Amino acid sequence: MKFEGRYLRNKKTLSDEDQLKLANSCVAIVGCGGLGGYIAEQLARVGVGRLVLFDGDRFEVSNLNRQIMATELNIGQWKVEVAHQRLKSVNSEVQVEAIRGWFEEDRAPELLKNVDLVCDALDSRDSRVMLERVCHQMNLPLVYASIAGWFGQLGVSLPGDFSVSRLYGHGERGVESMWGNPAFTPAVLASLSVAETVKLLVGRVPSLRHAWLQVDLLAMEFERFEIQ
Repeated sequence: MKFEGRYLRNKKTLSDEDQLKLANSCVAIVGCGGLGGYIAEQLARVGVGRLVLFDGDRFEVSNLNRQIMATELNIGQWKVEVAHQRLKSVNSEVQVEAIRGWFEEDRAPELLKNVDLVCDALDSRDSRVMLERVCHQMNLPLVYASIAGWFGQLGVSLPGDFSVSRLYGHGERGVESMWGNPAFTPAVLASLSVAETVKLLVGRVPSLRHAWLQVDLLAMEFERFEIQ
């Protein structure tokens, strides 16, 4: 397989061997809103060969401020269907499977079949903990991120780590409902998520296992905390 042209600007950062690993990888993205839309597009652009998208929402006017897939022309359309069309227009070599509905724990073996890694782009702490539990059971690495206002958190949970449950515990939607989200916060946290995802897919050591990155875009401070 040749990687000239489309992936020319990946060279030096990613070797041909790395690019081949990405092309042969499959990533599931659970949630296609602010975080998930950016994650999906960046993974398609970097050359991940197969993407599985999960979301049960349609686009609303309030999504226009921050969700890269949302435009004035697709309000009311299903997010995963719009994402599928956009990603194929960005990179026709990528296989995209769009699942219109919420991720269901009891269907996990079917839904995550042949997936190599999962990206958490959810906004509910209960759902995050559930997704980590599923990934543990299926021996899948999980890259998780959360956003609220100027702030975000990011980490990696490998099977058996249970970093999400230690960090977030249980509960409903957190501070996002109070702080909201501007355009820049999901873009930054999604980019960081994709960086950790690419490291895992090409066989490099992730920086945020047993830790999380606290992002404060108001003060422009990035701080790494260990998870004991």
